[in-house]
Amino acid sequence: MPARRPWSTGCHNNPTPDHTDAAVDALVESGIRAAFFHGSPKPEPKPGARHFSEVPHPRSEVERLGRGRFSGSDGLLTLGLAILGPHYSTLPVAQADLRLARDFGLVASMHQGGGAPRTPGGWQALIEAGLVDSAINIVHGNDLSDGLLKQLADLGVSFSVTPESEMTQGHGFPIVGRLLALGVAPSLGVDLESVIAGDMMTVGRMALGCQRALDNARHREQAGSIPPTSTVRVRQALSWITRDGARTLKLDHRIGSLSPGKQADIVLVDARGLHLQPVHDPVATVIMQAGRGDIETVMIAGRLMKRAGKLVAAGLDAKLAELGASGRRIVRELHERSSAA
Repeated sequence: MPARRPWSTGCHNNPTPDHTDAAVDALVESGIRAAFFHGSPKPEPKPGARHFSEVPHPRSEVERLGRGRFSGSDGLLTLGLAILGPHYSTLPVAQADLRLARDFGLVASMHQGGGAPRTPGGWQALIEAGLVDSAINIVHGNDLSDGLLKQLADLGVSFSVTPESEMTQGHGFPIVGRLLALGVAPSLGVDLESVIAGDMMTVGRMALGCQRALDNARHREQAGSIPPTSTVRVRQALSWITRDGARTLKLDHRIGSLSPGKQADIVLVDARGLHLQPVHDPVATVIMQAGRGDIETVMIAGRLMKRAGKLVAAGLDAKLAELGASGRRIVRELHERSSAA
């Protein structure tokens, strides 16, 4: 299987530097290649306090991170900003956050959709101010008009579609087909691993199946018959979860494909399972039938992280026990708060 994309994590709740450092520590310990997008907390404001939509991204924290483990440009971890954007912040905050990302040469990613925008017309104002370029990544984007979507695409904005999450939460149908019509390939994401599957093969299959369904329905409505062939190929879906993910993060010069000079991020799929036999087209097998349990080997920057179907990680059982205890504590506290309300 071609080189995988890095795992991009939008860490949206960092109330203190200690919280941020703990999240980064976990990524370092895992040995994964990751793009850490630093986000700020979004609590309900206390009396007399500003709403989070009125609070700019903390420059001091970006400066601190840039001096630390993100000071280099060729490591496994890269830094980005998970900002609010015009959908969830005031225009002055959106402007300040985009200028902050530009000052540090970072990709600024933001969610777009899920209710009424905080700043109607915000994107147009940002475009007119010259703040929209290829360093911006929009997650979802289901509610963008066709005209605005084209404007953003023409300016080089990248788009990350999270198909299963968007359909589950009610964002609307994923915009994969709308992007393809503009000559833009999406990258794909999960968005909500606490609820849905987190493996990228499932994500690719969901995006492909949803777009084929939309295209098939349109053909049936227009022609009154089943379409003769699929509109989107499985090889496109494979690219969405490999090359296009790396491109979105501006890392495609280092990873995303198996090419001379790039780092060795490789996933090997064991196709000997009965559910994958017979293999006629390896790409179709990976996208349409394989799952995370079929991944036999994972190599990151030439280092084996999974071998013979097992993770190469020390103390994994203890960490899973801690995770389970943490999950039970959170659920218990939620029940207690709900009962007290």
